[in-house]
Amino acid sequence: MNTALAAMMAAAWLGLLTSISPCPLATNIAAVSYLSRRMHSRRMAVAGAVAYALGRVLIYLLIGLLVVYGLAAAPALSSFLRNEIGPFLGPLLICVGLVLIGWLRLPLNFGVANESVARRLAGFGLAGEFMLGMLFALTFCPVSAALFFGTLTPLAITSGLPVPVFLVFGLGTALPVGIIAVFIALGLKAAGQIVGCIQRWQGAVRCVTASVIIAVGVWLTLTSSLGLFSPQP
Repeated sequence: MNTALAAMMAAAWLGLLTSISPCPLATNIAAVSYLSRRMHSRRMAVAGAVAYALGRVLIYLLIGLLVVYGLAAAPALSSFLRNEIGPFLGPLLICVGLVLIGWLRLPLNFGVANESVARRLAGFGLAGEFMLGMLFALTFCPVSAALFFGTLTPLAITSGLPVPVFLVFGLGTALPVGIIAVFIALGLKAAGQIVGCIQRWQGAVRCVTASVIIAVGVWLTLTSSLGLFSPQP
Protein backbone atom coordinates (compact mmCIF):
# COMPACT_ATOMS: atom_id res chain seq x y z
CA MET A 1 0.00 0.00 0.00
CA ASN A 2 1.21 3.51 -0.82
CA THR A 3 2.81 5.14 2.23
CA ALA A 4 0.90 8.40 1.82
CA LEU A 5 -2.43 6.56 1.48
CA ALA A 6 -1.66 4.49 4.58
CA ALA A 7 -0.88 7.67 6.53
CA MET A 8 -4.15 9.27 5.42
CA MET A 9 -6.16 6.19 6.37
CA ALA A 10 -4.48 6.06 9.77
CA ALA A 11 -5.17 9.77 10.34
CA ALA A 12 -8.83 9.33 9.37
CA TRP A 13 -9.24 6.38 11.76
CA LEU A 14 -7.55 8.27 14.60
CA GLY A 15 -9.90 11.19 13.95
CA LEU A 16 -12.97 8.96 14.09
CA LEU A 17 -11.68 7.28 17.24
CA THR A 18 -11.07 10.67 18.83
CA SER A 19 -14.62 11.77 17.99
CA ILE A 20 -16.13 8.85 19.93
CA SER A 21 -13.76 9.04 22.90
CA PRO A 22 -15.52 10.04 26.15
CA CYS A 23 -14.63 13.73 26.34
CA PRO A 24 -14.91 14.60 22.60
CA LEU A 25 -18.07 12.47 22.36
CA ALA A 26 -19.75 14.63 25.00
CA THR A 27 -18.81 17.84 23.18
CA ASN A 28 -19.89 16.37 19.83
CA ILE A 29 -23.32 15.43 21.20
CA ALA A 30 -23.60 18.96 22.59
CA ALA A 31 -22.59 20.34 19.18
CA VAL A 32 -25.31 18.32 17.48
CA SER A 33 -27.92 19.74 19.86
CA TYR A 34 -26.74 23.31 19.20
CA LEU A 35 -26.53 22.87 15.44
CA SER A 36 -29.91 21.16 15.12
CA ARG A 37 -31.71 24.20 16.58
CA ARG A 38 -30.87 26.29 13.52
CA MET A 39 -31.34 23.68 10.83
CA HIS A 40 -34.57 24.58 9.09
CA SER A 41 -33.60 23.28 5.66
CA ARG A 42 -31.34 20.73 4.05
CA ARG A 43 -29.10 23.49 2.76
CA MET A 44 -28.62 24.94 6.25
CA ALA A 45 -28.07 21.44 7.63
CA VAL A 46 -25.22 20.77 5.24
CA ALA A 47 -23.78 24.30 5.55
CA GLY A 48 -23.83 24.19 9.35
CA ALA A 49 -22.16 20.79 9.48
CA VAL A 50 -19.49 21.94 7.02
CA ALA A 51 -18.84 25.13 9.00
CA TYR A 52 -18.48 23.15 12.23
CA ALA A 53 -16.14 20.66 10.54
CA LEU A 54 -13.96 23.43 9.09
CA GLY A 55 -13.63 25.00 12.53
CA ARG A 56 -12.37 21.72 13.98
CA VAL A 57 -10.03 21.12 11.06
CA LEU A 58 -8.49 24.58 11.36
CA ILE A 59 -7.70 24.20 15.07
CA TYR A 60 -6.19 20.72 14.73
CA LEU A 61 -4.15 21.89 11.74
CA LEU A 62 -2.83 24.95 13.58
CA ILE A 63 -1.98 23.01 16.75
CA GLY A 64 -0.35 20.22 14.78
CA LEU A 65 1.74 22.51 12.61
CA LEU A 66 2.72 24.58 15.64
CA VAL A 67 3.99 21.45 17.38
CA VAL A 68 5.70 19.96 14.33
CA TYR A 69 7.38 23.11 13.02
CA GLY A 70 7.95 24.47 16.51
CA LEU A 71 10.00 21.37 17.26
CA ALA A 72 11.65 21.60 13.86
CA ALA A 73 12.80 25.14 14.66
CA ALA A 74 15.45 23.69 16.99
CA PRO A 75 18.10 22.22 14.63
CA ALA A 76 19.28 19.48 17.01
CA LEU A 77 15.74 18.43 17.84
CA SER A 78 14.70 18.56 14.20
CA SER A 79 17.58 16.26 13.23
CA PHE A 80 16.65 13.89 16.05
CA LEU A 81 13.00 13.73 14.92
CA ARG A 82 13.99 13.02 11.33
CA ASN A 83 16.72 10.49 11.92
CA GLU A 84 16.61 9.10 15.45
CA ILE A 85 12.94 8.93 16.44
CA GLY A 86 12.50 5.35 15.20
CA PRO A 87 13.67 3.50 18.33
CA PHE A 88 11.35 5.60 20.51
CA LEU A 89 8.17 5.11 18.48
CA GLY A 90 7.51 1.60 19.78
CA PRO A 91 7.54 2.48 23.50
CA LEU A 92 5.53 5.64 22.74
CA LEU A 93 2.82 3.65 20.95
CA ILE A 94 2.68 1.15 23.82
CA CYS A 95 2.08 4.02 26.24
CA VAL A 96 -0.64 5.46 23.99
CA GLY A 97 -2.37 2.08 23.86
CA LEU A 98 -2.24 1.77 27.65
CA VAL A 99 -3.83 5.23 27.96
CA LEU A 100 -6.63 4.24 25.57
CA ILE A 101 -7.60 1.19 27.61
CA GLY A 102 -7.27 3.08 30.90
CA TRP A 103 -4.27 1.23 32.33
CA LEU A 104 -2.15 4.37 32.22
CA ARG A 105 -3.62 7.68 33.27
CA LEU A 106 -2.36 11.07 32.23
CA PRO A 107 -2.83 14.02 34.60
CA LEU A 108 -4.36 16.04 31.79
CA ASN A 109 -7.77 17.54 31.22
CA PHE A 110 -7.65 20.72 29.20
CA GLY A 111 -10.58 22.47 27.63
CA VAL A 112 -12.03 25.89 26.95
CA ALA A 113 -15.54 24.73 26.05
CA ASN A 114 -18.14 26.53 28.14
CA GLU A 115 -21.85 25.79 27.75
CA SER A 116 -22.98 29.39 27.91
CA VAL A 117 -20.37 30.49 25.38
CA ALA A 118 -21.25 27.57 23.09
CA ARG A 119 -24.94 28.43 23.29
CA ARG A 120 -24.25 32.04 22.28
CA LEU A 121 -21.97 30.99 19.43
CA ALA A 122 -24.62 28.63 18.07
CA GLY A 123 -26.91 31.64 17.62
CA PHE A 124 -24.56 33.46 15.22
CA GLY A 125 -25.33 31.38 12.16
CA LEU A 126 -22.58 29.80 10.09
CA ALA A 127 -19.85 31.98 11.62
CA GLY A 128 -20.93 30.87 15.08
CA GLU A 129 -21.00 27.22 14.02
CA PHE A 130 -17.49 27.60 12.62
CA MET A 131 -16.31 29.07 15.94
CA LEU A 132 -18.17 26.33 17.80
CA GLY A 133 -16.09 23.74 15.95
CA MET A 134 -12.93 25.63 16.91
CA LEU A 135 -14.01 25.84 20.55
CA PHE A 136 -14.82 22.15 20.92
CA ALA A 137 -11.61 21.13 19.12
CA LEU A 138 -9.61 22.83 21.86
CA THR A 139 -10.98 20.42 24.48
CA PHE A 140 -8.41 17.73 25.22
CA CYS A 141 -8.78 14.87 27.68
CA PRO A 142 -6.17 12.11 28.30
CA VAL A 143 -7.48 9.86 25.51
CA SER A 144 -7.74 12.55 22.83
CA ALA A 145 -4.40 14.07 23.88
CA ALA A 146 -2.70 10.66 23.70
CA LEU A 147 -4.11 10.06 20.22
CA PHE A 148 -3.23 13.51 18.92
CA PHE A 149 0.20 14.08 20.46
CA GLY A 150 1.29 10.48 20.99
CA THR A 151 0.17 8.88 17.72
CA LEU A 152 -0.95 11.45 15.13
CA THR A 153 1.95 13.88 15.59
CA PRO A 154 4.65 11.18 15.18
CA LEU A 155 2.72 9.92 12.15
CA ALA A 156 2.76 13.42 10.65
CA ILE A 157 6.49 13.75 11.29
CA THR A 158 7.55 10.34 10.01
CA SER A 159 5.28 10.45 6.94
CA GLY A 160 6.54 13.88 5.90
CA LEU A 161 2.92 14.93 5.23
CA PRO A 162 1.96 17.05 8.25
CA VAL A 163 -0.64 19.23 6.53
CA PRO A 164 -2.67 16.41 4.88
CA VAL A 165 -2.41 14.24 8.02
CA PHE A 166 -3.80 16.94 10.32
CA LEU A 167 -6.46 17.94 7.77
CA VAL A 168 -7.75 14.37 7.43
CA PHE A 169 -7.66 13.90 11.20
CA GLY A 170 -9.75 17.04 11.73
CA LEU A 171 -12.30 15.91 9.16
CA GLY A 172 -12.46 12.52 10.86
CA THR A 173 -13.28 14.10 14.22
CA ALA A 174 -16.15 16.11 12.68
CA LEU A 175 -17.64 13.46 10.38
CA PRO A 176 -19.99 11.83 12.94
CA VAL A 177 -21.32 15.22 14.00
CA GLY A 178 -22.02 16.19 10.41
CA ILE A 179 -23.85 12.95 9.63
CA ILE A 180 -25.98 13.05 12.79
CA ALA A 181 -26.78 16.75 12.39
CA VAL A 182 -27.97 16.23 8.81
CA PHE A 183 -30.12 13.27 9.89
CA ILE A 184 -31.72 15.41 12.60
CA ALA A 185 -32.38 18.21 10.13
CA LEU A 186 -34.07 15.76 7.79
CA GLY A 187 -36.22 14.46 10.63
CA LEU A 188 -34.75 10.98 10.49
CA LYS A 189 -35.10 8.89 13.64
CA ALA A 190 -31.87 7.12 12.76
CA ALA A 191 -29.92 10.04 14.31
CA GLY A 192 -30.81 8.98 17.85
CA GLN A 193 -30.02 5.37 17.00
CA ILE A 194 -26.61 6.36 15.68
CA VAL A 195 -25.78 8.26 18.88
CA GLY A 196 -26.89 5.29 20.99
CA CYS A 197 -24.86 2.89 18.87
CA ILE A 198 -21.76 5.06 19.20
CA GLN A 199 -22.16 5.22 22.97
CA ARG A 200 -22.56 1.43 23.19
CA TRP A 201 -19.64 0.53 20.97
CA GLN A 202 -17.10 3.28 21.62
CA GLY A 203 -15.46 1.29 24.43
CA ALA A 204 -15.03 -1.82 22.29
CA VAL A 205 -13.71 0.20 19.33
CA ARG A 206 -11.23 1.94 21.61
CA CYS A 207 -10.03 -1.38 23.06
CA VAL A 208 -9.55 -2.92 19.61
CA THR A 209 -7.63 0.12 18.41
CA ALA A 210 -5.54 0.14 21.59
CA SER A 211 -4.69 -3.53 21.04
CA VAL A 212 -3.52 -2.82 17.49
CA ILE A 213 -1.47 0.19 18.62
CA ILE A 214 0.14 -1.82 21.43
CA ALA A 215 0.90 -4.71 19.05
CA VAL A 216 2.56 -2.33 16.58
CA GLY A 217 4.42 -0.69 19.47
CA VAL A 218 5.69 -4.05 20.74
CA TRP A 219 6.86 -5.02 17.24
CA LEU A 220 8.64 -1.69 16.71
CA THR A 221 10.22 -1.96 20.16
CA LEU A 222 11.55 -5.45 19.40
CA THR A 223 12.82 -4.55 15.92
CA SER A 224 13.80 -0.87 16.02
CA SER A 225 14.55 -0.33 19.70
CA LEU A 226 16.09 -3.68 20.69
CA GLY A 227 17.30 -4.76 17.25
CA LEU A 228 15.70 -8.22 17.43
CA PHE A 229 14.50 -10.06 14.32
CA SER A 230 16.57 -7.74 12.14
CA PRO A 231 18.42 -9.34 9.22
CA GLN A 232 22.02 -10.24 9.95
CA PRO A 233 24.66 -8.53 7.76
